[in-house]
Amino acid sequence: MKHLGIDYGTKRIGIAISNNEGTLAFPKEILKNSQDIIQDILDIVEYEQIEIIVIGKSVDPWGSENLVQREINTFIKKLSYDLEDGIEIIEQDERGSSVAAASHLYGKGNIANEKWTGKDNAKKREHNDANAAAVILQRYLDKQKNQI
Repeated sequence: MKHLGIDYGTKRIGIAISNNEGTLAFPKEILKNSQDIIQDILDIVEYEQIEIIVIGKSVDPWGSENLVQREINTFIKKLSYDLEDGIEIIEQDERGSSVAAASHLYGKGNIANEKWTGKDNAKKREHNDANAAAVILQRYLDKQKNQI
């Protein structure tokens, strides 16, 4: 069963895909959050033959809904309306996913810290969205595996 992971952002949306068995998540791409984003997601769902979509749930440290979550709720409603029947949308707590996705960047002199390497590495830091989507999706997949 193939899954799609989404790290929703107001400017960019990170996308991750699972393997066919639904056991491992891989970063795929970063999409611009534009008027075409629903169609872009639907195209990926069709092409990759996705059966379950896992979207990061954005909450504050205490688990309460924040401002971004309100946008995510609207996004989910729009996406649900256009999805084929049988494709499920599930929310997965995304707290700490961006930090986890970027943790490998925080070694001494590495690209995460602008003062160490300058603005030339801004593009490398930007790719964190797809990695965060993979972290969100992998958390969900691991949770499902542990329930078996």
